[in-house]
Amino acid sequence: MTVGNNVWIGANSKILPEVNIGNNVIIGANSVVTKDIPYNSLALGNPCKRIKEKDAYKENFLKLF
Repeated sequence: MTVGNNVWIGANSKILPEVNIGNNVIIGANSVVTKDIPYNSLALGNPCKRIKEKDAYKENFLKLF
């Protein structure tokens, strides 16, 4: 298992052996990571799935304010 730089892993998340997580990734709380997560991603769920790019999520979030 490798975890890149600038990675945030939510509370109670499980990461299975032999899974690689790229740089600049957000893993949602209570997620079960069963597959590799590419860099610059937002991923969550059980099993964990990539939802969108982190930058696209940030832009949508900032539009709310």
